[in-house]
Amino acid sequence: MVKTRAEPLPYVTYTSCLRGVALSVLAVVVAACAQPNRLERSSLTESLPAQQALVLPPPGGPAVVGVIERRYSNAIQQDVVLAAETAVPGQNLLRIQAFGPVGSGGTTALVDRHLSEAAIGREMRGLLPGVAMRRSALYAQNAYGPFGYATGRHGKSDLCLYAWQRIAAPQANAPLGSRGTIQIRLRVCRAGATEQALLAIMHGYTINASFAGSGWNPYGPPSPADPRLGRTGQPIHSAGPPVPQASDDPEPAPAPVRRSPTPVAAPVLQTLPAPPAGAPIVPPPPAAAAGEDITVPAPPAE
Repeated sequence: MVKTRAEPLPYVTYTSCLRGVALSVLAVVVAACAQPNRLERSSLTESLPAQQALVLPPPGGPAVVGVIERRYSNAIQQDVVLAAETAVPGQNLLRIQAFGPVGSGGTTALVDRHLSEAAIGREMRGLLPGVAMRRSALYAQNAYGPFGYATGRHGKSDLCLYAWQRIAAPQANAPLGSRGTIQIRLRVCRAGATEQALLAIMHGYTINASFAGSGWNPYGPPSPADPRLGRTGQPIHSAGPPVPQASDDPEPAPAPVRRSPTPVAAPVLQTLPAPPAGAPIVPPPPAAAAGEDITVPAPPAE
């Protein structure tokens, strides 16, 4: 058996292989440098400026500190964090959950829960731990419809309020299905506040965003005009001066001015002069003196 010795490859072949490998490595490095660095976030929760809040408190406060937004496959939830002046732990916030055509959002769906005592109780225990809350039996309504609320004391000076509202059009006005829903929650605590001052936030908040498309309308059809407008015999008077808004430090109402009654002059009794001496005294008729009826005789016939 004849052994053959392997001949080495030509120098040109080694050089060509090395050059090809170097060019491939260089191409990979250039491609990696050309692509911008992207930070992939695993969470759909992000912080937004106050200008992008879906719901805002009424003018005059409380101030908006920040906005925390989370996107779901069927809704957008925002916690509008409000300024707090209280010793109660936790954040004052206006929470809005807008259900509708979100578009590009998360893969998890948010449950549109109907208002129930059990669900509201769990929410209050989660956002106001350690505060004994009592539901109000009074009827309350703002520009978006009726709402419920509860209040509770923490210590001697802090008053807490939790309010809830679900805005949805009647199903009769949505023949193609649900036309959207908005859930509103208000959690606020403040030292030295009154119940009316905290309720003013719920009465005056504003929703300033909506989903595109004519099919989304959780408010229902607009209310008709007052039927008294333009009709005779239906006078409408002005409401008078505006009612002052509730504030944290309400000024005491001025005491009513009481005017003393105008004094009435007492009647002056005039004293008749005494009869002169020797004047005849006319005695009363005998029947009148005895207390009997007086019979007047008929006039004589002509």
